[in-house]
Amino acid sequence: MKKLLASRRRILGMRDTQLRIATGDSALARGAEDTLHQRRRQLKSIAAHMHEAGNACREGRALHAQLELVDRLRHADDGMAQTIDEARQRTAEMERQRVAAFQKREIADRLAGRAAANVELEIDRKIANQPRAMPRRSMESRP
Repeated sequence: MKKLLASRRRILGMRDTQLRIATGDSALARGAEDTLHQRRRQLKSIAAHMHEAGNACREGRALHAQLELVDRLRHADDGMAQTIDEARQRTAEMERQRVAAFQKREIADRLAGRAAANVELEIDRKIANQPRAMPRRSMESRP
């Protein structure tokens, strides 16, 4: 019984470690997705600023260069949208793995708890089945 308990506790420790890893991976994926969103907002802001600056240009070459830059920024924004979708999918996958690791850890915790309870019951049963010593007679009761 004690070997079973030790085994269950070892498994619980492993599951706990897996949960920590999955939680870290999930947080990392979420952080990467948030960073991509922030960069996309910055890209849109720069594109809007460059478009306004292009409208203020008086020379043909400068206007053309500004509008070309705006066009490139918009293409980059489209690429960022695709990258953000992929990051969102990675985040969802990491979150599913975290939930699965949490469920496995809960199962291992319950099994370890049951094994500990069984060991306690076994010890109590063994103690109850041991023969009891007869009480000593006191010196006063002897004839």
